[in-house]
Amino acid sequence: MKSTERRSFFNWRYVPGERRWKNKRWAAILLLSIPVFLLCDHYVVGSGWVTDVSMLPTLTPGRYLLINKYSPRLSGLRRGDVVVVRPENHSRWYYVKRVIGLGGETFSISGGRVMINGRPLEEPYTRGPTEPEMQPRRIPEGSYFVMGDNRANSEDSRSFGSVTGNRIEGKIKP
Repeated sequence: MKSTERRSFFNWRYVPGERRWKNKRWAAILLLSIPVFLLCDHYVVGSGWVTDVSMLPTLTPGRYLLINKYSPRLSGLRRGDVVVVRPENHSRWYYVKRVIGLGGETFSISGGRVMINGRPLEEPYTRGPTEPEMQPRRIPEGSYFVMGDNRANSEDSRSFGSVTGNRIEGKIKP
């Protein structure tokens, strides 16, 4: 085929250096990157914004978050980790809360302090007392008791109960 000769768009023959083959390469890269992005967004890392005051003073409203979704599944969660939770009664909304109690422990609130297995929990990230008083309750295995740092303005495990591990979307670093 001569270089001055034009051919139709649907002519499939490869011509080195022709512009339309370069465009097809970019289209293939784009088409392959979409599933990779979706898999990473679902299983590896997510993002979001803080919209409420339940984690003040640790997280302020309007702050952008990166959510580590694979770390909790590999290494588990520890007390004090800040996690993103999807409670059972609010499947559309996600909450950012702190892990307070682990599965198998006994949790209570007495005298404005959180008690784990009868011992007071040191919480330098909160201000003021924790209300209301709660009788000791055992946290089921594989579940977590989560609370916001701003205890007076937080909807957390005190209202919707302990959270199972499959409801925890990921972990963040404040």
